[in-house]
Amino acid sequence: MKCYDFELNISAYIEGELKQIARQDLSRHKESCKNCAQKLVDISIMMENLPKLTQVTTSSQFDQKLQDRILEINKLGPSVWQRLIKIKPFGFEPVPALGFVSAMVMIIGASYFLLNQDVLPDVDLNKLSTQPQQNLHQDFKPSVVSPKQNLPSIADSDTSGKSNTKHLDKKINLVGGRK
Repeated sequence: MKCYDFELNISAYIEGELKQIARQDLSRHKESCKNCAQKLVDISIMMENLPKLTQVTTSSQFDQKLQDRILEINKLGPSVWQRLIKIKPFGFEPVPALGFVSAMVMIIGASYFLLNQDVLPDVDLNKLSTQPQQNLHQDFKPSVVSPKQNLPSIADSDTSGKSNTKHLDKKINLVGGRK
């Protein structure tokens, strides 16, 4: 038998409510364990002295005052701490919710600092270019040239009434040099 089992059955042992086998197990444990034997002696003395204690007298209104005070406390409801413990933000218990919220704050804070860096790099154009800064604008030539159109476009004139013979006298060259 363990001390825990002895403590659970100690009052039944003193009052003689245990079966013979359980009583023998408790007696053997009491003989082998000094702590449990001392607990048995202390509890036996306390149970003998309880009836000898003088009774405390109270006022005739004590019971009513006590009941009123209990009702008042019950009307107040749970304390602030008890209400805070019952809150389950995001469906989590308070401690995991606090961890979740602090992780989100760290992620948002780090994202803010990473995305809001308004510093432009210092670029020295003289070091990048072998030519002096003044000649860059003078030698600049665009790479795309828009072609000039000599012929009128279809929207400019109506060719249905006019015949343009200038284009009709050209011969078609065949592949291989034949005409």
